[in-house]
Amino acid sequence: MTDYFSGFFNPTFQMNNNPMNRSMHRNQRIYNEIMMIAPQFAYEGGVDYDEYNFDWIKVPDYSLPEKWQESSCGLLILMPSAYPDTPPIGFYLDQQLHLMNGGMDPHIISGAAHGAPNLMDSGWYWYCVTIPNGYGGWRPSGDYRKPDNLSTFLDLVRETLTNDY
Repeated sequence: MTDYFSGFFNPTFQMNNNPMNRSMHRNQRIYNEIMMIAPQFAYEGGVDYDEYNFDWIKVPDYSLPEKWQESSCGLLILMPSAYPDTPPIGFYLDQQLHLMNGGMDPHIISGAAHGAPNLMDSGWYWYCVTIPNGYGGWRPSGDYRKPDNLSTFLDLVRETLTNDY
């Protein structure tokens, strides 16, 4: 009998060009990466995720940096069907955030761009940040524990929410 989960936690899981294997590899990789980052959010409401298709990851109580009036918000990341070859397109916040100086960050929009879906009807504001593929941009390793991965994407989220661009 084949063990369905034998590929989980295998950092160098290999696949061929079969679309079924590609989908299984994507889901295994995302699951492994979620398990890798989950402990850092244990005190922030944990991590919720799509257990069937691995299409989204949510941190319900994401702690915000000091530049915001709000102390936390919901954070949603949609995982592309071509992940890890293609990075997520921006991320979503469950509220319109306000800067400490009273201003608004122009990267938070009530819509979406660059091919990201508009989730405003569901209460999610899109934060515009994109990563090019290739040299100087998104370059995932075959090993889910090495960059680029969900952990490095979350570093980008923290960086963009902390600094002014």
